Amino acid sequence: MHWNIDPVIVTLGPLELRYYGLFFALGLLLAARAAPENFASYGLPREHADRLILWIPIGMLLGAHYFHLVFYQPEGLLDLPHFDAEGHFVLGSLFGLGSGLASHGGALGCVVALYVFWRRHGRQTGASFHRYADAVMVTSVWVYPWVRLGNFFNSEIVGRPTDAPFGVVFDRFDDVPRHPVQLYEALLYFAELALVLWAHRHYGRRLRDGTMFYAVLGLHFALRFVAEFFKESQGIDEGWPLHLNMGHVLSAPVTIVCAILVFGTRRFAIFPLVTPPRNVDSPSAASRAGSATRKPRPSARRERT
Repeated sequence: MHWNIDPVIVTLGPLELRYYGLFFALGLLLAARAAPENFASYGLPREHADRLILWIPIGMLLGAHYFHLVFYQPEGLLDLPHFDAEGHFVLGSLFGLGSGLASHGGALGCVVALYVFWRRHGRQTGASFHRYADAVMVTSVWVYPWVRLGNFFNSEIVGRPTDAPFGVVFDRFDDVPRHPVQLYEALLYFAELALVLWAHRHYGRRLRDGTMFYAVLGLHFALRFVAEFFKESQGIDEGWPLHLNMGHVLSAPVTIVCAILVFGTRRFAIFPLVTPPRNVDSPSAASRAGSATRKPRPSARRERT
């Protein structure tokens, strides 16, 4: 199979509508639609879901771009804005946010953005940061598979050469049949989406705050670790043994740490489930109830006679 789709759908003057942007926007739209209901299921304000729709993509874009520069294109950190030989202004890799995105950095950027938002707005509700993280995680899984479909239409992040009959020749890359690893990942992430939706529906209220977040995060990068074996080297990891690459190096620690938290600690243990299901109708309900029933402490001050 030969793949030679123009990544640009339509050009309107200086603006281009690309398949990658279209698929990414579709994923964000689906996530935005699911976010209010997911937040409500965790007892969080629906309006916070609407506000995070802006915060999270900004953090993701910044984290993904600068993480890519540090780990995949370090020379880009010195590529400052300049004028090219024809006198055109070039933003350069350092500030050109669309020139290289790393999903590990995107995840880190999302967490940082969420933490800043929680410190400024979420903490006042009485809900923990990890409860917000759970709600964001079960929402963000809507985005992952669409990003990989966008990569496929862009003929980027191609797979290793293969003799299999389902190999794809990405004519915009070279003339060698390769694993359509973007489709492999998309299928894995659609399966992840289905699993998370099922787990959230049946067990979301019976998991401790943070358990869903770390379980899904670890699962995601475990799937990413497997998919990396089918990916072509991105240059910086050329010649590494056992077909390992930078994606393996970045995914393995996240998977291991999350597994330890979920299966080896009491705070985020996935088993046993919380019984009965925790009350998430209002994050601060328990604290208000406690303060209402608490008896006043006797005054230590003695009356003067």
